[in-house]
Amino acid sequence: MSATMTACWRAEDATAIISNEALEGHEGIFLATHSPIADFEVSGSHGGEIEGRDETALLDVLADGTRRHAFCVVQGEPGSGKSHLIRWLSIKWPRNDDVKLLLQRADGSLEGALRQMRERLPLEFQDLFDNMGRRHRATDRGRANLLLSNLANGLHPDHFDPPLEDVEWCRTFLPGELIDLPVIKRHWQGPSRILGLMEGKGDGEGAERNSQSASFNVFDIEELAGHCGAVFNSGVKGPTERLARRLIEEAGHIAELRESRWTADEIAAEQGEKIPTTVKLVAALNRRRNDAVQNLLGVSAEGLKTLFRQIRVALAERGQRLVLLLEDITSWEGIDDSLIDVLVTNAETRGADGTSDMCPLISVVGVTPGYYKKLHGNYRARITHEINLGAAQQDGELQDVATLRNGGNRVRFVSRYLSAVRAGPDSLDQWRDELRQDRNAAPPNRCDHCQVKERCHATFGDDSGIGLFPFTETALDHFFEALNDNDNGMTWKTPRGVLQAVLSPNLLQVRAINDGQFPTVLTENAALVAESRNLGRRATIVLTNRLSEHPAEFARTRRIISYWGDKERADTVADGSGELHFAGVPKSLFDALGLPWVGDEEGPASTQPVGPARPVVNPLATSQEHISEAAAQVRSTTTRAILTQKAPTQTRIPQPPSAKRLIGKSDLQSRLDEIRIWESTGEAQNPSVYNMAVFEILSEIDPRRVGLDPYSKRRILTEQQVKIEGTGHSQRSYLTVPRAEWLWRGLEAVVSLQLDTTMSVNDVVFHRHSLAVLTTRLESLLSEFADRRLGMVEGSLWSPVPLITQILVARAWFRGTVNPNAPHYAQLQGILSDEPPNESDPATRCAPWQEFLNRTRAHHSTLRDALRAMISMPQGASSSFGLADVSKVAGAIKRLRQTQRFDEPPSESGETGVSEFDAIKDIAFHFKHSIGHIARFERQQLESRATSLQELLRGRTVEAHLARIDAAITSVTGLLPRANPESVSAWKGELSKAKVRIEEKAGQTVEDFMLLVAEHRDAGAGLRLEELTLAPSRDLGIFLDAAKMGEQATSQLLGHVKDCISDGRGSFSLAQVHEAGRAVSQILSDHGARNG
Repeated sequence: MSATMTACWRAEDATAIISNEALEGHEGIFLATHSPIADFEVSGSHGGEIEGRDETALLDVLADGTRRHAFCVVQGEPGSGKSHLIRWLSIKWPRNDDVKLLLQRADGSLEGALRQMRERLPLEFQDLFDNMGRRHRATDRGRANLLLSNLANGLHPDHFDPPLEDVEWCRTFLPGELIDLPVIKRHWQGPSRILGLMEGKGDGEGAERNSQSASFNVFDIEELAGHCGAVFNSGVKGPTERLARRLIEEAGHIAELRESRWTADEIAAEQGEKIPTTVKLVAALNRRRNDAVQNLLGVSAEGLKTLFRQIRVALAERGQRLVLLLEDITSWEGIDDSLIDVLVTNAETRGADGTSDMCPLISVVGVTPGYYKKLHGNYRARITHEINLGAAQQDGELQDVATLRNGGNRVRFVSRYLSAVRAGPDSLDQWRDELRQDRNAAPPNRCDHCQVKERCHATFGDDSGIGLFPFTETALDHFFEALNDNDNGMTWKTPRGVLQAVLSPNLLQVRAINDGQFPTVLTENAALVAESRNLGRRATIVLTNRLSEHPAEFARTRRIISYWGDKERADTVADGSGELHFAGVPKSLFDALGLPWVGDEEGPASTQPVGPARPVVNPLATSQEHISEAAAQVRSTTTRAILTQKAPTQTRIPQPPSAKRLIGKSDLQSRLDEIRIWESTGEAQNPSVYNMAVFEILSEIDPRRVGLDPYSKRRILTEQQVKIEGTGHSQRSYLTVPRAEWLWRGLEAVVSLQLDTTMSVNDVVFHRHSLAVLTTRLESLLSEFADRRLGMVEGSLWSPVPLITQILVARAWFRGTVNPNAPHYAQLQGILSDEPPNESDPATRCAPWQEFLNRTRAHHSTLRDALRAMISMPQGASSSFGLADVSKVAGAIKRLRQTQRFDEPPSESGETGVSEFDAIKDIAFHFKHSIGHIARFERQQLESRATSLQELLRGRTVEAHLARIDAAITSVTGLLPRANPESVSAWKGELSKAKVRIEEKAGQTVEDFMLLVAEHRDAGAGLRLEELTLAPSRDLGIFLDAAKMGEQATSQLLGHVKDCISDGRGSFSLAQVHEAGRAVSQILSDHGARNG
């Protein structure tokens, strides 16, 4: 084992070199650490003059001796390098007669900015500042109350002349009266916050301003609304009460957004339509802020303009230009609009003849994107050169930093600081002196003469001969990736963020490095997202097994693998030179930092570059349990697609725009982070994504492994019913997946196997095992879920297939389309085919028979389609090709035919939640799980009708009997046309229907059926089910109705004939009497003894 390496720098030198502000160090430090700023975006009215996209091209244009005016704006997030670029312009500005003023942020206050300006102007101008920038003699609370009073006065609709654009709104709601109330003055902190920012203070105690805008925002109004309860019934006017009520209502929505990490600017821009009154009040306050605050600052707008005019007039007389380099415009808030008026004033445009009494002004101003968005349009139009150091992916997001997009640029940026820290301030002072004599003098690099250079550079790497110790190129990438890009609306992925959160915490650990205790907990500071600290589960297991008794070494090794290595791997491989690497970290690095080697003593040669892959995060663990081969093979492309898709938008409180990552992790890396955060904290970031992923894995489990058919599984298990524990209310209809280790392991496995296609065989086996465990556990949960949803019968899962089959086949029997005695294949074909027309008229059947057909009519097509899907066994990807599992169908048909009873569903399972399953249970229950009573009623009805018809026929055929009745009726009606015409007409109608059926040979069918009934009656038996279903019920009814109507008509006509005979003596001829007698004789003959 090689000796532990020691630090080649001092902690105090690191503190001196890595300044929080670009302007704090001396020129030697600045130039030694300066990384060229390039790749920025250029625009503005004269932006085309800048031929390149680098700092030198910008300097050449601005410093051109012939230039008479420039208003250049450098835009970037806090810490993005605005100050650095402006400082570089100052150092590199040509030495000429220009009066150059570099005004740094200093304490962030206007007073500090004026002080710098006074100190850096020639002595003859200092007396111009005697009466400027003097603070009002009052306490902080007193000054805040004065500001509030000034704002209240300014909100009065008659205060300004000419009136401001929102005067009518102020007249409608009287906001001035609201904020001038004593209770508001006592409690509202908004004005104090504004004044604090103008004095260079941050929001928190001891915090710096950091380019924050001293403007009222929606959070100030939310706080104001919290004090508005005292307004009601306090004597204020009605409009003011209405204003207070609206602010209180809108404050609730603002609070919800704030808790979801929305910034005030994001809420105003994206949710303004939901808080219109708040937005109006914010705008009204900010519109009056400068006027209200100027007497408190001791500087007026006119005073500032007069100051600059006097300076420019004096310099014009000398033939000099004024060059103003302002690091941060927010330091001038309160009079910033007046300052911009000064900066945009082109002296040459003031004189009609092109001459001016003021000197040319070249200004460069640093602004944040937030400030730039609020800049008036007329000011933007007068920007001559606009430099944007970064870009947002879309409106509302934070900007990145162009110079840090490339990993190579980040390495060069860090290496310059490492070299400067090792050299120290004194050596850099000497180099600055040499540089004045020799423009090509290189900054000092202690690596050039270091005795351990070869070992150090081989282990940690270098950039142009500058060693990266204690970092590596991989570590710098991982640290940058881990920087929080949305810390309350601020990104750490800036040059300042790299210095403060990466270099400073690690380079200050000199003692820890020398004592073999590096890296300590200081490495994992708050600017790094928490998920960056989590190792992959297999790596965690390895470290636990080997270092569980050494917690300090465990923590150090975990940090090294998290940032210097590949946290998702836990394999030992050998590189091309034979050196071993564990989780992407070479053994030599373990030795250099005094860490115990946790890898194997030998490893296979790597076929891929040994360097770690990009980081993805989370822990895993092994478990031993039986895993089916089928379960181990579940691989869902749909699941992968779900885990790589963008997170769905929340419906109620959406994700803030700035929450989107600037330099985005891959979607898979983000998923790993989310899984691990969820496991460790219980907080789910995108639960719907993982519920959907679990659902897709469940969907791929073979349903027959849990006793289901494909259709039943699909119907009881929907996407909305799968919930990971804690993501929804617990309900009987939900399949709830517990938040157990096997769940996290399995989800990680799905992601990891896609994320890293070059992982070792051992890692692949580990993740596949985890995925198999997940699938097996989900299979067990699915089985329990099916038991709960469908219920149990005699200790087994109830299958709806038999009952659906029985209901469909009973319907087919009752409709006469399938013979109950037909072979199974014919019955199955009949119920799975489209339903043909009725063969047996249901209207002539008994009431229960008709009710069964009516109740099942609406469900037939659904049940038929369901049964088709339930018994299908598709081969390959085609759902319409394959085999059918008819085992449950054939048995169900046989049982129903033998017992005339339906298979009973679970008695206490309740509703299944599947409409067709609940429908068949209701149908079966309604008919008491049997068709026996239906058959009994139908048998009685058919036998009664057949017997009645047989008696009426008196041994004749249907056709002969009806013909004889018709002949008699015709004869009588010919003689007695007025005799009972209604009955005769009814008879003719029934006879007409009967003749149609007789022509179809239905008479013979009915006669055969009557003989069958008679035979069964003589034998003491009843009609069987198949005989009932095939009975000519309709024709039997038609003929019976006709026969009954004939009996009725002849009986009524007989009465008329008798009356005619008794009443016709002396009124009729002898021939008529004889004719009527013959007709009566015929009728009497037909009716036999009953008319004797």
